[in-house]
Parts: sequence; C-alpha cells; structure tokens
Amino acid sequence: MIGCPAYEETSFEPLTAKGRNKALQAGLGARDMEESVWACTLCGYCDAICPKHVRNVEIVLKLRRDLHGAALPSAPVSRPLVLGCTIRERAPELIPSIVAFLEKLGRPAETAGETCCGSLDAEAGRATRTRVPAGVVADPVCMEQFEGEFLGELAMKSLGLFNLKPPFYYFVPHRLINRDPGRYYAPYHALRLATGCETNLDLNRLARSTSMGSLQGLGGRDARDVREAVGRLLRHSKAERIITCSPADYLAFKQHSGRETRFVTECLK
Repeated sequence: MIGCPAYEETSFEPLTAKGRNKALQAGLGARDMEESVWACTLCGYCDAICPKHVRNVEIVLKLRRDLHGAALPSAPVSRPLVLGCTIRERAPELIPSIVAFLEKLGRPAETAGETCCGSLDAEAGRATRTRVPAGVVADPVCMEQFEGEFLGELAMKSLGLFNLKPPFYYFVPHRLINRDPGRYYAPYHALRLATGCETNLDLNRLARSTSMGSLQGLGGRDARDVREAVGRLLRHSKAERIITCSPADYLAFKQHSGRETRFVTECLK
C-alpha cells in the first residue's frame, strides 16, 4: 500500500492494514501478529483511502489493548493550552513564540502545571482514549486525548500574522488531515493557494507521513527509519526552508533534512 509508512519502509504487505485485516478474517489474534500491530504508526493514511470506511486505526489500538490485557483509564485535566510532552521536554525553545502568537489572538496561554495527557499510553495500548475539552492544543498527538482547537489550524486562519514568503515546504500534520479531512484540509489548502508552497498533501487530500509523530518515531527496537522517510518526502523539493506546526516532525526535519526548519509560530512578524 503506497503511502503506508510501514509498507514504504519494508514493502511487506502483512504489516499494512490490508494484511492485518486479512489475518483477522482468518481468525488470527493480536498475539499472532504482534509485528504488524506494532508496525502501524497510526498516521491514518489507510483510513482516509479505505473505500469501505474501515476504521483501521481503531482496530490497531484495540489489538494493542488486547496485547496488554485490561486497558487502564486515562483522564487528563482540561486546560486552556495543551503544549504536549514533545514541546515541553524536547523543544521548549518553541514555547515563547507559541505564547506570543496566542497573546496576539487574545487567547489564554497558561503553560504552568501541565502533565502528560496519556496519548502515548493510549497509542501503546496501556490506556483508553479520552476526549477532554481544551482550549488550544499545540501537538496533534495530544488531539487523541483532547478536544480543542489545534494551534496549526489557528495559524492557518491567521496567515496575516506570519512571514511566509515562498519558496518553502510546509509539512501538514498527517494524523489530523487523514482523520478529519473535512475540517483540516481546507485551511492548509488555502495556505498552498496563497503562497504556492510545497506540502505533503496529495491531490486526494491525504497527507504523507514522516512517521515521527508516533511511538515508533521515539526510538528503540521498533523505531521507524525517520531519516529515510524525510528523504522520501523531500526528494523532489527544492525549497531550502521547511515550516511545520507538528512538534515531532519539526524535530525530525531539523535533525535529518539539512535545511532550515522552523515551527510556524517562529515565523511571526
């Protein structure tokens, strides 16, 4: 399945949604296909292209919970601003520009006292997904646990506040586009029309993944080859500047692209 990060890395169909679903139809369970269950990066590409509207990401999460036994509840606390662990722990230099952007919009920008929302536990099958109200959520991974306005979407609705002169490559958060194209495609497509920038959006409204915004992108035995994925995305791009609103992908491009990489709020005028 071209577009699936696991398939593009391995060319092995059993690691794709099609392969897992065939295995389930044959009567196999989570223990029988652990490699496939953990190969999924939850990017949602398969959900977006499935003609039968199968919820493949939900199937993977259920299989991961089966591997761990009883799922533990996860209950994050509602907040006006959810930064997420990636920003707080690995990219704290982004916080001042995020706060400055929200202040320009007159939005609350409290950052003190935030704890992990449990999204990575939910991805790993150790916790159930929740839907807690929030104001602004800065990391698309945290949208697995919080219902709120995504920072990148707010930025796309406020393009006049940013210095976004082409040429540049804008990496759109694949998890959100593929899960809810009706909501998230339009503002990013408007950016493309307004600036002529390059993006990871395909013509059919899908967003290609670096695999970085996932458990597999964090390293360890099952880590994806993020450098190679970044190379695939940029193979035909001549843009020397990369902009994104996805914190994990910001770090991936900064480390592996060899090009100037900026978080969107760093481009405030």
